[in-house]
Amino acid sequence: MKNVPKSCDVVVIGGGPGGTIPAATLARKGYDVVLLEKQRHPRYAVGESIIPHIWKYTDGIGASEKLLAANFIRKAGGTVVWDGAIRQMSFASFGYDRPALHVEREDFDKVLLDHTRDSGVQVLEEVAVVGADFTNDDKAVVSYRPVGDDAGGTIDAKYVIDASGQSAVIAKQYGLRFIDDAFRFMSIWGYFKGSKYVALGGEVQPFENLRTVPPTTFVSSLEGLGDWGWLWHIPQREATSVGLVLPQDHMKTVKMSGTGQAALESYFLKVCAETPYLNRLLEEAEYVPGSFHGIRDYSYRTTQLSGPRFFLAGDAAAFVDPIFSVGVLLAMYSGWLAAWVVDRSLKNPSAAESNRRLFEKQLMGRIEVSRQLALPQYQSSGGASELARQTVRFESQREQELMYVVSNFTTRGDNVLDMVPRRDGGQITSDRYRVLDDILF
Repeated sequence: MKNVPKSCDVVVIGGGPGGTIPAATLARKGYDVVLLEKQRHPRYAVGESIIPHIWKYTDGIGASEKLLAANFIRKAGGTVVWDGAIRQMSFASFGYDRPALHVEREDFDKVLLDHTRDSGVQVLEEVAVVGADFTNDDKAVVSYRPVGDDAGGTIDAKYVIDASGQSAVIAKQYGLRFIDDAFRFMSIWGYFKGSKYVALGGEVQPFENLRTVPPTTFVSSLEGLGDWGWLWHIPQREATSVGLVLPQDHMKTVKMSGTGQAALESYFLKVCAETPYLNRLLEEAEYVPGSFHGIRDYSYRTTQLSGPRFFLAGDAAAFVDPIFSVGVLLAMYSGWLAAWVVDRSLKNPSAAESNRRLFEKQLMGRIEVSRQLALPQYQSSGGASELARQTVRFESQREQELMYVVSNFTTRGDNVLDMVPRRDGGQITSDRYRVLDDILF
C-alpha cells in the first residue's frame, strides 16, 4: 500500500502540467498538497510544440531554470503551407525574448513533477484515483487504488483539482464530458530519425543543425480535406514527431489493406511519402519502428468546469484541435487559475461560490477562444461567441495581433474577425510575418 495520508488541504489528480502548476503553487503558499498520479514518470506522451507564454507559469513555481537546463530544442517560430500558400512567423518579431520549445513531453513533464516534489508536494505515483465524493459540506473524499493492488483507500481534502488528462476522472464520474461534434477527428503519428527541417527564411536544414539554426514548427494542410485535415512536423532532440489530423468521416472512405493498427500505420507512412514538402523533409529520414500511435474522437468539452470543492484543469476540462499549440499553455493557465481560486477560497470561505463562478467564466472564455480560433467559420454557429469576444478584449495588443496572424495562416481564420477588436476603423494588420515563394531545399 502506498503511503497515502488520511487528509490534506488539496488533492491534485494527475502529474502533467495542469496538475504540477497548481500543486507547486499551493505548496509554495504553505498548503498541504498531495498529488496522485496513476503512472510512473517519465510516461509517454506525444512530442509537442510549446509556445513561449508558458514561462509566466514556470517562473511562478521556480521551475524555469530546470526546464532550460533540460536542453530542449528551441524553436524560432512557425511555417505553414495551407492550400499552396506558404507563410512564416517568428516569435521574436512579436517581442518575445524567451524561447518557444519542441519537447519530449515525458521528459518535460518529469522535470515539472520532480520540481513539484521539491516544492513540498507529496507526490505519489502509480496511485490511480477512481472517484470522488463531494456530498459532504466540509470536505471532499477522494477514493484511490494503488496500481497492482486491489486494496484501495480514501483521502479527505478541502479541495480537489482534477488534472487527470483525457482520463477526466471527475468529469466522467459525474457525466460532465461530451464529445465536441465540431471536431470529430482522429490523430495518427510516429517518429523519424534524421529528418530535415524548415528554418526561418524558408531554408531547409539537416537535422544535425538544430542547435545552431533553430527550427520552426512545420504545419501543412492535407490535400482534398478542405479546411480540416492537417499535419505537423516537430523536430526534437533525438527524432522528429510527425502526425496527421484527419476527419473521422474521411477515414470511413479510405481504403486500406488490412485492418487495425498495422493498416493505419501503413496509411500514415503512405500519406507522409505523398504529401508535398513533408515528403522531401523525410526523404533521407529513417522511420522509427514501433513509434506509431493513434487516438480517435479526442476533442471534447464539459458541461461544467467546477463544482462543490472541485476544479477541472487541463485536458480533464476540455481538449480542442491542437493546431495552434495551445494545449500545454491552457493546461498551465487552468491549473494556475484553480490554485488562485482555491487559495482565495481557503482564506475566505464565504467567497468560495463567487470564486468558483469566476473560475468558470475565465476558463470557459479561454477554451472558447481556442475553439473559435481552430474552427472554420461555417462550423461555429454564426461566428465567435460573446464570451470569446470578451476574453480577447482583455488580451494585450500584441496577443491580439498574434492570434490574428497565426489564425489567418490557415483557412480557419474568419472567426478572428469577430473576436479581435477593430482599431482606427479597420481590422488589425501585421507586417510580422513573411509570405514565402517556396521552401528552399
